[in-house]
Amino acid sequence: MLHHRLTQTPEAQDKALIAWMREEEWGVTSFFELVLRILRTLDASYPELEIEARTTPLYELSLKEAEKLAESILLDVLGTKRLLVLLENLDDLFDQLGDQGQKAWRAFIQNHNNMVLVCTTPSLFAGVSLHKSAFYGFFDIEPLKELGFEDVVNLLGKIAVERGDESLAAFIETPEGRARIRAVHHLAEGNPRIYIIFAQFLSKEALDELVPAFMHTLDELTPYYQARMKELSGQQRKIVEYLVNYRGAAPVKLIAKSCFITHQTCSSQLKQLKDKRYVRSIEQGRESYYELCEPLMRLCMEVKKQRGGPVNLFVEILRIWYTEDELQAWLSHSEPFRRIDVRYIEKALSLVRESNTDPKVQATEKDLLAAIAHGSIEEIIGLMDELDAIGGDATLARVELGIRVLQSANESELLTDENLAHKLTTSFGHAISKIKFNKRHAVAFAAALIACGSKLYSINPKEGKRLLPLVVEALAAYRAHVFAGLLLAFPEEDDSQARKLEWMEYFFKAYIGRNNSRQTKKTLGAFSRMFDAYELLNKDPNSKALLALPSEERRLIEKFLFRKAEVDSPP
Repeated sequence: MLHHRLTQTPEAQDKALIAWMREEEWGVTSFFELVLRILRTLDASYPELEIEARTTPLYELSLKEAEKLAESILLDVLGTKRLLVLLENLDDLFDQLGDQGQKAWRAFIQNHNNMVLVCTTPSLFAGVSLHKSAFYGFFDIEPLKELGFEDVVNLLGKIAVERGDESLAAFIETPEGRARIRAVHHLAEGNPRIYIIFAQFLSKEALDELVPAFMHTLDELTPYYQARMKELSGQQRKIVEYLVNYRGAAPVKLIAKSCFITHQTCSSQLKQLKDKRYVRSIEQGRESYYELCEPLMRLCMEVKKQRGGPVNLFVEILRIWYTEDELQAWLSHSEPFRRIDVRYIEKALSLVRESNTDPKVQATEKDLLAAIAHGSIEEIIGLMDELDAIGGDATLARVELGIRVLQSANESELLTDENLAHKLTTSFGHAISKIKFNKRHAVAFAAALIACGSKLYSINPKEGKRLLPLVVEALAAYRAHVFAGLLLAFPEEDDSQARKLEWMEYFFKAYIGRNNSRQTKKTLGAFSRMFDAYELLNKDPNSKALLALPSEERRLIEKFLFRKAEVDSPP
């Protein structure tokens, strides 16, 4: 990408020569050989400089004389321009150069000040991190971050546009499309290479090529990861292999126990692996959890263990991205889908049918919890819309999360942005309309919904009134629970504002008004009995007022008065 941008920039063309080196520069064991490789690379890009003809005499000279002449040719070729060297796997090159070669290269750069190096390396290494190394402090080090979720959405969307697939580009922007990508994102852990491969197979037409392409990629990468494993000590390899099999973030204590090493040794080895970017740590309280940085390393090692069986990541992607109906159709479809390895579709279909959890729902709920803790209301609303779009059995979770959103809503945002307040009401209202209460949670949900409606009304009366009928409808069948919910939502010690009281009045009238005359009489009777019992028991805990109530009303009042802390909260 950098090479492409620079070669299209007039200023870079005028002021620099760009040497884009090969990914692996094997056989460079001295600074002289490095200069020769740079000259050959420049010759391929700038044939008008006739570099090859100028380097031919080098082979007739002694090594010392050839080195001086090679440096002279490079400086002459550059003239007043700078040399920009783009170089991958710098750690491998430094190992080949050794200390002497590194020192000679650093001396050349300091003496002539016309070379810019842009290099990559999988992890920090001694050649740039140790104080005694020749290049210590030379580079501005920029750790490459994993792709975030919005980065992935933008990337896949741009690829779809570039491909001319307008329907896919539009689908990616929908809540359902975003939810599917979110689940894949949790699976791929932000690795850019996986998304580039995955992007090629988002259309049904290319599905039959998904498995061969992934396998080809893994075949290419396996030697690289094998070489990286060889760089590690025996204990470090053992830890990495354990994390490959564990498939998640494991605490230090568990890793140490499973690898038969002491806690102290394990912590030390994990720190070194973290510095080398093999693992990353997640802090939870006082405990540190470690997991592999690169899912592709796990994949390459898994393939060796699978011995021809379906690779789990492929199965999970099929399960996430395609519906059960699509998977079922492909099993019996004629060309072009028949060419795909049917074992993957069969296993994905089996997972869809047997699992009680939807990975799209799990991924979205996980991000929603995080957004509630530190995100914006707009982000939270978008995530709630995604949950609505993918359906499943997440209604209770959606309502509980919606309740938490309203309870922690940023009032200034909702006061100044009418559209945002409207979106919040629509999204939360849509979730409420789907809920089916059970009696175990009815009081807690009633209290939460009433309190949230009151808060929204106090911030934005127009939107609060719009939410009112949805709350009333959701609580229609739970007279006794609603009364207990009202008591829980508006306790006596609460210094209620005028708008809170207005909301309660509106709610009460709407709740009574939705019923026919017979139901209204029953509702008013239940409220009246429970209120009278509540008042009497507040004055005299030994009162026999509870005995006059029906069993359910008696249980709720007793529970509310004497064991408030035990009122069931939503799951």
